[in-house]
Amino acid sequence: MIETLNLKKCAFVAIDLQKGILNSGTLTPYLASEVLQKNEQLVAALLEKLGLVALVKVDATTFGYLNFDLKKRQPLTLAKDYDELALKIENSTKANVVTITKHNPGAFFGTDLDLQLRRRGIDTLILTGVATENGVYATALDAYQFGYRVIVVEDACSSRDEELHRIFMTKLYPKISLVTSSTELLGTFV
Repeated sequence: MIETLNLKKCAFVAIDLQKGILNSGTLTPYLASEVLQKNEQLVAALLEKLGLVALVKVDATTFGYLNFDLKKRQPLTLAKDYDELALKIENSTKANVVTITKHNPGAFFGTDLDLQLRRRGIDTLILTGVATENGVYATALDAYQFGYRVIVVEDACSSRDEELHRIFMTKLYPKISLVTSSTELLGTFV
C-alpha cells in the first residue's frame, strides 16, 4: 500500500529505455511495447507534479571496460539508434527533466544522479525500466544505500528472463523498496 507522497520530493527514474536495448530481444513478462506504454502513462500523469524526471541511458561502448580480461574485449557494433531514448517526454526542455548517461549497471556510480536528486530535495524514487535484475536492481540497491525511499513499478519493468523478474520482484526488491503496479501508483494521485 502506497501512502501519500509529496510528489515534489519524488523523482521518476527510468532505466535503459533506449531503442537499442528495447529492440534487442524479447522482454518478459512484459514486452518492450508494454513497458514503454506503462512508462509513458506514468510520465504523462506525473511530469508536472514531480520534482524530477531522470531518463537514464547506458553508454554500451564503455561496458567492455568492466571486463578486466583485456584479451576478451571485443569492440561493440551497435545500431545507429542504439542509445536513442524510446521514452519521449513532451517539452523535454523542462527544468525537471534530465538525461543521465551511465557506464555501469547502476545509475548512481560514476554519474551526477545523486547530485541532481539532492539539489532538488528528492527523497523518494519511482523506479522503472529494464532489465529488472540488472540496471534497475543496481540502481534500486544504490538508492536504498544512499537513503532514498524506493518505489519499484513492477509492470513498468521487464527482463529477458521471466523467472528472474519474478524472483527479484517477490524476493529481493521487497527488502529494499515498495513494489507496486502502475495502476496502483496512479490511483494514489487521483
